[in-house]
Amino acid sequence: MANGTATEVDVQIGGTIRDRRAALGMTQAELGKAIGVTFQQVQKYERGVNRVSAAALLKVADALKCSVADLYDDPDPNGRSPSERAILKLWAKLNEPEREAVVAMIREFTRKE
Repeated sequence: MANGTATEVDVQIGGTIRDRRAALGMTQAELGKAIGVTFQQVQKYERGVNRVSAAALLKVADALKCSVADLYDDPDPNGRSPSERAILKLWAKLNEPEREAVVAMIREFTRKE
């Protein structure tokens, strides 16, 4: 970061970390403990003030139960839209009867009269 200024990528990654942490109901102190830094450092990461190193990104991704690519919010290499990626992530959490119910619901939504 030249002149101590956060880059757009630093801010974006920090925002993604903040959003994912909050969605898990995790505090900055809990994330800091999980990755071996203070909650103040987590605050700096989340604001994009400090760049997250590659090693720290791996720890953050593990603590937030996601991939490093998810923290970058990179487009899917297979060309999937954000909504398709979200559905696939959620799908993986469903058991077979739940999956069958979702498929039935989608069939109803797409039924042509």
